Amino acid sequence: MSALGSIPLTSLKTLAVVAVLAIASLLAGASALARSAPSRCPGRTRRWLGRTVILLVPTILIASAGALVFNRSLGLVKTSGDLAELVFSTVVGTAAQSGGEADVDAQSVAASALDATFTTTEDGMLETTWTGPSSGITLPVFVITPRDYSPTDGKTYAVIELLHGYPGGPDGTMQGAQVQEALNNAIDAGIIPPTIIVGPSLNVDEEAHDCADIEGRPAVYTWVSHDVPEMIRHNFPNTTSNRDAWMIGGFSAGAYCAIWTALRTPETYGAAASLSGYDTQIEGQMTNQGDQYLADNTLSIMLANRTPDGMRIYAMAAGDDAVGGAYTALKMASTVKEPDSVTTDVPPTGGHAGPLWREHIPTMLAWWGSSDRVSRAVGAASTAATAQSSEANASIVPVTTVTHEVRPTAPNGYLTLGLLIAGVLVSLVVAWTVAPRWQLRRHDDEREQADHADHQHRARHRAQRSGLFSSVPRPALRALGYLARLTSLGAATVSAALLIGIAANMVGGFYTSWSSIAQSFMDGLR
Repeated sequence: MSALGSIPLTSLKTLAVVAVLAIASLLAGASALARSAPSRCPGRTRRWLGRTVILLVPTILIASAGALVFNRSLGLVKTSGDLAELVFSTVVGTAAQSGGEADVDAQSVAASALDATFTTTEDGMLETTWTGPSSGITLPVFVITPRDYSPTDGKTYAVIELLHGYPGGPDGTMQGAQVQEALNNAIDAGIIPPTIIVGPSLNVDEEAHDCADIEGRPAVYTWVSHDVPEMIRHNFPNTTSNRDAWMIGGFSAGAYCAIWTALRTPETYGAAASLSGYDTQIEGQMTNQGDQYLADNTLSIMLANRTPDGMRIYAMAAGDDAVGGAYTALKMASTVKEPDSVTTDVPPTGGHAGPLWREHIPTMLAWWGSSDRVSRAVGAASTAATAQSSEANASIVPVTTVTHEVRPTAPNGYLTLGLLIAGVLVSLVVAWTVAPRWQLRRHDDEREQADHADHQHRARHRAQRSGLFSSVPRPALRALGYLARLTSLGAATVSAALLIGIAANMVGGFYTSWSSIAQSFMDGLR
């Protein structure tokens, strides 16, 4: 069982195996279809069962291959065991709790408790698995440093802490969003001062992660806001402790947690960034603490009720984000009180997907560097003018209203869904009822061996073939029949797998353009 649970779902080898099995099932199914014709398989139950298997197996394998490709683009689920836990927690759910938040004493600890040993990943990130002395959480932490970083280079470094969404992990999310490339480009261009990026894992168990220290749950808030920053400052001694040069950001569920954590911990973070975040938590045990708790922890309400201290917030979400990230950005902007500030960035399209986040990581960095508070905090040359005049900063789309229109032909459009359903139905009918009879063979001595009940059927088809295919050699006839069945089976299974993917996309509200789907697909094949 452990071997089955350790199958890597982000590996090209796993993808290749599933793809080969899908192709093999199509090739075998095209041959088996001929054997399910009434002339060769008289029993209806047996015939129907056989055709069901012939159609179902390649459909599942093709859909699985497609899912693996998109999973690779963001590294959402690493192993088959992680997938099983995710499915189980989604289907079974978690019991409601009402214990509220736990009071975790984040007291000072011995320096030795903050020691961490880092190794370099294949992608050039630094990785450690470390136990937070205050939270007790043991999880991986990934660090991206500039290409010329050295603890003794005489520079003082700013810090950005990035929180992944659910499902997902810090390494896959940062790789998919090309954070390392964006960081180096921004530093080289003078858009931001010397900076390192930290990605702590939030996956304390198979459940959706929380932001708060919920009673009966691991102390995620203490891990993110206290343990990880203390560990970073200890192991990277040339990082600053000045809040003006510390930002926390996140993606989707991690975006909500980033803003929430910054508002709760202003002594650590002077800025926060939300990439497709929510206003009110929709995942984890925070949702089971009662309506008043949810209201008190709604970001726009927290902003309205806090004592302003100059917190800077960047809120980006696509206008067609089905999760409502654009409305979240506008609500925060409408309730913020000076000197706090919210910069909204609402491109009209992009959905709730990786390509959008990748595109706006440089924008987030340019926005952050556009304030001299950051560069002054680390004693670096001013980046404000360069950042403000950069192409990335100019791409910000501030809006005061959001109009959410779904194009009928978009991946989440109902015309697309309707056409796909029609295509699946037609191709399935052809593959089920017609294709099994495509057995282009010449009948000579087989005629005498034919069953009496099937005599008229064979005679009819023999008469049809005698005129059209009488001069075609038997091997060619068989090959043509096989190709016809293969084409029909392929059309039915591929369209069915595509329908599964489009339906899942509509439910999740991820991709809203075919270009973003194509981009993620190509990323997943790399």
